[in-house]
Parts: sequence; C-alpha cells; structure tokens
Amino acid sequence: MRYSSRMPGSVMPGAGAYPQIPQAQTAVANSQILGYLGRALSLEFSAGQHYLAQASLAKFRQEIAYAEGFVTLANEEFQHANLITDRMVAQGALPAGSVLRPAGPANNIAEALRSCEEREIALIQLYSEASQYCANFGAQEDYALFNRLLEEEQTQLVRVRSWLEDYFQAMTQAYQPNRSFV
Repeated sequence: MRYSSRMPGSVMPGAGAYPQIPQAQTAVANSQILGYLGRALSLEFSAGQHYLAQASLAKFRQEIAYAEGFVTLANEEFQHANLITDRMVAQGALPAGSVLRPAGPANNIAEALRSCEEREIALIQLYSEASQYCANFGAQEDYALFNRLLEEEQTQLVRVRSWLEDYFQAMTQAYQPNRSFV
C-alpha cells in the first residue's frame, strides 16, 4: 500500500484534510450588500435576545406554551444569524460588532406578541429591500439568502399574528356572560 496525502481517513494532514471555503461571488465584496448583512445580523440577534426575554417573562407568568413558542422563535433567529455570518465570511468579511436593540418588557402575552410582531416587520422590511437590491445588482447568492430569510420571517410573522388572534379569541370566550338581559 502506498502513502497518499488525499487518502480518506488519513491521520497525516494534507491538502484534503482541511475544509475548503468557497470563494466570494465577486472579487470585491459589495459594501452595500455587506451593510445589509451587518444590519440583518444585528436585527436577528436583537430579535433572538428579545424572544428569549419574552420566554422568561412568560415562564414567570406560568404561560409555558407561549414560553416554548418564544424559545422556538429565538432559535430560528439565531439560525438566521448563523446563515448571515456564513455569507459574510464567504464575502471575505467578519461581523464588525453588532449593536443590539434592548429587549423590551411585556406585562402580558398581548404586549409580548405585539413587540415580536414589530421586530418581525422590521426584519421583513430589511430583507425586502436587500432582496430587491441584490436582484437589481445581479448578486444571485445574496439574493437567494435574503429571499429565503424574507420568506422565513414572513412565516414567523404569520405565526405570531396567529398566536395573537388565538389569545384574543380565548380572552373573549373566557369573558362571555352566562346570562342575557332578555
């Protein structure tokens, strides 16, 4: 048997032993696209932090189902942050330090869901603008990422609004009078 540096499972490091990072789609990264990626990263981390805070507040109020939903939303936002960071690295950049918007307090689920709705709308607006810019510029990989994130944020917004609607329906049914005046 002959030694080969490209042999799978080899203990000797060789050219094939390290992961290959794909090259950026353009020789020079577009500063506008990097700007969108940076703002998206800050908004995603801010949303994830806010959803974790809302999960803790919901747990404190014994609203466990909502707490679990907020944790799920937070995890989805952190996955988005991961995708954005991967794209930045592929462009030859690293995150420059995100400025996070503070998590806001909520005294009940309605306030919590309204604050989540607001954050989802901000992300949707950013991704819509970024997606359009990338389509016009011809940056296909960035367009695909922003479009994917746009669709996922729209799905999250529908979910948050559904929870809000369900909450108000439950509150309305809980306060129906048992007697009528007739």
